[in-house]
Amino acid sequence: MNNVYKSKVDTWLGVILGGVPFASAFAAWQLVQTPIPGRWMVAVPILLLGVCLPLSLLFFTTYRITDISLRIRSGLFAWEIPIQAISKVESTNDPVSSPALSLDRIRIEYGHAKSVLVSPANKDDFLRDLRQLGAPRA
Repeated sequence: MNNVYKSKVDTWLGVILGGVPFASAFAAWQLVQTPIPGRWMVAVPILLLGVCLPLSLLFFTTYRITDISLRIRSGLFAWEIPIQAISKVESTNDPVSSPALSLDRIRIEYGHAKSVLVSPANKDDFLRDLRQLGAPRA
């Protein structure tokens, strides 16, 4: 098995993640137009963080289920969870920070008191694939 699921994206979060790059680019452009020494030293990080990070989260948040693991990628961050380490899978709307772009989430508990929240767009197929590989039900 090698199924990839994109994250579901809530409209409000999509607007924020899509709007931040425009605001950051505008701020960097305004900064570059001023006669302040060292302005490029500030403008470049604003562009890198304000444009690249939100867009990488928006376009590269995926969940890959293989025969042996769940691989989560969210922008520059990645997790790999062995299927055998998963102890609980349940639906939740928990708003804590996670590699999930929607509040329609799944909590995956694994290892010793670890958990991660994901929000696959096709939640039913995602859960079916996990359970086929032996992940427990909630």
